[in-house]
Amino acid sequence: MEKISDLFTTKLTIGVTGFSRSGKTVFIGALAQALVCADAWKQKTGQGPLAQFGPLERGQFRAARIRDDVHADTPQFPFRQVRDSLATHDAAWPQATEGISRLVLDLDYHTTGFYKRIKTLRIELIDYPGEWLVDLPMLEQSYAEWSEQALALAGTELRSSWSEPFFAQLGRLGTGEKFDEEQAIKLTGSWAGYLQQAADYGLSRNQPGRLLRPGALRNSPVLRLFPLPEVCRDSPFGKGMEKRFEEYKKKIIKPFFREHFKHIDRQIVMLDLLRVLQQGKQAFDEMVETFREVLPVFHYGRKNLIPWLGGTKISRLLFAATKGDHVTRGDRANLEQMVRRMLSLVDDRNELRSQVADYEVMTLASVRATEDRMTVKAPKREILYGRPAGEGKASQWDPGGLPLDMPPDWATVFFEFYRFEPPPMAEALSEGYPAINLGKALDYLIGEDLK
Repeated sequence: MEKISDLFTTKLTIGVTGFSRSGKTVFIGALAQALVCADAWKQKTGQGPLAQFGPLERGQFRAARIRDDVHADTPQFPFRQVRDSLATHDAAWPQATEGISRLVLDLDYHTTGFYKRIKTLRIELIDYPGEWLVDLPMLEQSYAEWSEQALALAGTELRSSWSEPFFAQLGRLGTGEKFDEEQAIKLTGSWAGYLQQAADYGLSRNQPGRLLRPGALRNSPVLRLFPLPEVCRDSPFGKGMEKRFEEYKKKIIKPFFREHFKHIDRQIVMLDLLRVLQQGKQAFDEMVETFREVLPVFHYGRKNLIPWLGGTKISRLLFAATKGDHVTRGDRANLEQMVRRMLSLVDDRNELRSQVADYEVMTLASVRATEDRMTVKAPKREILYGRPAGEGKASQWDPGGLPLDMPPDWATVFFEFYRFEPPPMAEALSEGYPAINLGKALDYLIGEDLK
């Protein structure tokens, strides 16, 4: 239950999204822990996880409190589980979240100006899956159009081995088949299995997105949805699927976009570009095309290009290239520049810059898993020190360099993506986790609001 004083508290809602393994769970957990532990760094300007967070470095920031009592009847982000998984001697990356969850913090700070007083800013971090955004193009398609597109994609060379069980099961479906829920359940399971394998590889155009991240709709009949070839679409079974497709758009996709985004004040989009580069051209091309299709929903601030979304109030949009600690120090600026160039490819009509009130791009590592090192022998070069998954101990690793061209010349890409595990962080419970640009990201999102 909220207090009377809460009525006079300034409130901001920050949306946090990204595809699976992009780092949004770690970001929310690390940010909350850094705010709670900020007192440990007040006398060490420019150091700690919130370095470059202006209100802290100016001495304005006082303290942060987690408010479990706010929105107590809605799913809460598992902050304590995330914190504890990273703060033990056997530190491990936390389990990914599923569906929408919230974490509310009250930030106390001193105002600037002649009459200094203590005020409170409440930030509500809303975690939601990037997979749900991929469904946006479905709203403009008929079931036949979506089926043709989805089946063609599933039959491409890279995806065909994963979709083979679905197509085999589909081949046994009669052209005059009656609608049968048991049959729909089996085919949905095969389609969902294919989508999961594609997502695990790093591909992003996986629809329906709710099959990958069902949240509270797990096992719901409305998620028993998959494409059908033309020969099956005129059957009673096909008509049943078409009806379900329209129901999915009306009851799942549209309400999410309409109701969710009207409450967001700021937005951060987490991009795991490194993993996509490792997987090659098709994964990269899919990522570009996916963002081209979902970018209109981020046209906030001045004029939204999707009329049915209604009024949106997001004033700041941050694209964060995650896992910045998985490249050498000299390549972090290149990683940021790659995202900027990718956005230029996606937004070839420059609508993002003309429609969005304010957006920024930066490299981010919410929890740093590596140290920067140099080789001893000439010619000296930058390397990383850490423990990749599957290795028994930490040592030195050379990931190679990032491509400077966009799109990359794939014949010359020699970057190696090592999935580094978090090191033991004995002081994390009192000092937060080491990070790259976490304070800078927070300063961009809310720094102007703490004055």
